[in-house]
Amino acid sequence: MRQLTKYFLLTGFLALGLQSAWAFSLLGPEANGGDAWQVNANGYNPILNSGAPPFFLDSLSAAPKNLGEGYRRNTPLIYYTFDASFSDYFGSNGEAAVQSAFDILNGLTNMDRYSTSLSEFPLNSESENYLANALGLVDLKSTTLALLMEQLGLADPVRYMWVLHDRLQLPGCTVACPACMEYLVTIRNFDYFPTPLDQIQYSDYINNELYSYVISEICGSPVAPPNADAIELPADPLNLNPPVASGNGEEALPMGFFYTGLTRDDVGGLRWLYSTNNWDTTSPQYRESAAAGSLLFSTNFTLTPPPLLATSNLNVLVLAAMTNSPAALQALFPGLSVDSTFLYYTNMVSVGSVTFVTVFPYGYPGGIVEAVTNYVTNNAVPIYNFSFDNVVTNKSYAKTSYAIQTVTFGPPIGQPADSPFILVTNTSPVLQSNVVSGDFFIITNGTCGPNIIQTIQTNVNVFTNNSVTVVNPDGSFFIQNLISYFTNYVFAVNPCTLVTNGVGDYQGVGRLQFVRVRDDNYDYLNGQFFVPITNQYTMVVITNGQLVTQTFQRVLAGPDLVFGAADLAAGPSSGNAVSEFTRGVNFNQANIQPGLAGPGTIDPGSSNAVVFDKVGPVFDNQSLSQLNGPNGANHGFFVWGSFDGTTNPPVIYPNGASLANLAASSLVQISPPPPALPNGTNRVAYNVAFTVTNATPPYTWTLAPNSAGLPYGSPNLTLSPGGLISGTPTNSATYNNILIQMTDSGVPPRTVQMIYSLTIN
Repeated sequence: MRQLTKYFLLTGFLALGLQSAWAFSLLGPEANGGDAWQVNANGYNPILNSGAPPFFLDSLSAAPKNLGEGYRRNTPLIYYTFDASFSDYFGSNGEAAVQSAFDILNGLTNMDRYSTSLSEFPLNSESENYLANALGLVDLKSTTLALLMEQLGLADPVRYMWVLHDRLQLPGCTVACPACMEYLVTIRNFDYFPTPLDQIQYSDYINNELYSYVISEICGSPVAPPNADAIELPADPLNLNPPVASGNGEEALPMGFFYTGLTRDDVGGLRWLYSTNNWDTTSPQYRESAAAGSLLFSTNFTLTPPPLLATSNLNVLVLAAMTNSPAALQALFPGLSVDSTFLYYTNMVSVGSVTFVTVFPYGYPGGIVEAVTNYVTNNAVPIYNFSFDNVVTNKSYAKTSYAIQTVTFGPPIGQPADSPFILVTNTSPVLQSNVVSGDFFIITNGTCGPNIIQTIQTNVNVFTNNSVTVVNPDGSFFIQNLISYFTNYVFAVNPCTLVTNGVGDYQGVGRLQFVRVRDDNYDYLNGQFFVPITNQYTMVVITNGQLVTQTFQRVLAGPDLVFGAADLAAGPSSGNAVSEFTRGVNFNQANIQPGLAGPGTIDPGSSNAVVFDKVGPVFDNQSLSQLNGPNGANHGFFVWGSFDGTTNPPVIYPNGASLANLAASSLVQISPPPPALPNGTNRVAYNVAFTVTNATPPYTWTLAPNSAGLPYGSPNLTLSPGGLISGTPTNSATYNNILIQMTDSGVPPRTVQMIYSLTIN
């Protein structure tokens, strides 16, 4: 049994006179390499329901790492999704809440672009919703945001500011614990930018708040670990500035509170890990291999003699792409890979002497002019807008050079018709058309292009296309030709191959972006994509003191990060503990140096799953005096919710409206499918129409009550009741959490909400 708890207040570290006012902690595997001292008895995970400080549960096998031994991700695009267990419990509103956490991270720019002091970010981002506090709600978005700090390589800086390195009872001491105990305490928080020569890099500040510690010692046998821990104490408990990275740990976000964004120390830690070195030359490089599934583009393989590559006419491709379907275009240009296609129609209708031209997207009945019916067969001309994966432009020009040539055979101008016939050829001066021209080649080895060694030939080609030919009975004729000019090149190249990547000293990727997997490309049964996703990215490696950019290709068969839900109430054997979540972080230790605990990488994969508790309301009834229903229960644990600083009522999970929407959306198909609307262009008219299958027309379209607004433009983008988003945007940005709501005319009506983002380039 536990007999005594001893607390020691130690402030000796403060005597060092540290001036650092910020700090972050690095996350890595527990007790690995040189960190074998990170054992459970000294306050390291797993922390179970022992009733001992630090009084929270944490089963993740992870611990703080020293400088130069941290772990980070090294692919700039991370793909995430929700499995059926999450969607079945939290519904569409829960998906929107998690996506809001990703929106905060996606709002970060390249880490090197912020000021050295990071004054762009607040010292405190906590805020309170009083109604949510009274209801005992835990904010799903904020919890997710704190968990994502771990997924990016940051540990809880409050919990790990002061840590026990060693704990032992002095030899020869016969007095029972807690007397004669000795502790070696160290620090695992670091200033987020390099300190001067006269100042240590370790820091006892977090967001400008000073911390000391007490040692908690628990004696007795048997003892449920931890036996001891260094518990952090703020110098000013009434003026705390906890970072988001501490949101699920020693300074967990209280019920009813939420984060408005990241704090200064959160971004400081991310910058330390992911900087590309532009902000400070002492930012660390990591010896690491590329993310799992990545292959390096290599042009080191040479052939003798080198193969030749000839470019083709870009003008021909552009014109063909305007009027040919994807299949027809790929038949004309073998090997062409089409990334995306946007199809719209032009419809000409004549009323008297006036011709009206209507442009509208495919699938919108009647276009913009409702009087135009049967538009596909009524003079409508399909126009395509393509994006290609494997087209490389060598030279490109905004206009195409051409000339008009006329050839006549007949009597000279002004002479009698029976005059001897003569042949006359006239060519106009060179003209310009507003059609792109130039030359290109198609990458045939996936997306891996060749390395051009030398230009062998430059050929100017003249193409003559007949536009008019008139032959008269007397043998005279008139011919008009369109003459265009095209220059192609012949290169000697080194072919590109995809090879397994070795190990290198890489800089950080600078910026991370999180991409939600399209709902129609994820198989919930096996956790795989229906169509694998191919991602191309670059990293900079330092070789012999030189910076070399390397290109990688990563093919994903499944998502990098999956969110789920499960009953996480542990039961009587664990003291009736209820965990809010479980999660994993996939540490790659393949390249750590002997005797060290890092550095390493956080690899993508299913082991990075985040699972939220879905046990529902829980009441703790104990002893004879507390058996009279929920009113006699000890406490009601927590309930998941979503809330902010507005007067909008909180969303509580699970809720019937969200689950009804989920059930409807599993049957009704909306196009375009989530999570992204087609991109728009700044100051260019935007028109996207929604279509529906498996529902009862007519349909009514609106923005859902909790939706973010559509982008402002001139005029504003608007959603019509008929399902058309239109307008002219005037701001280049990405807009998230646009909840589009469709209500059909069934009995009873069926309502479906779909979450989108929209990027205006």
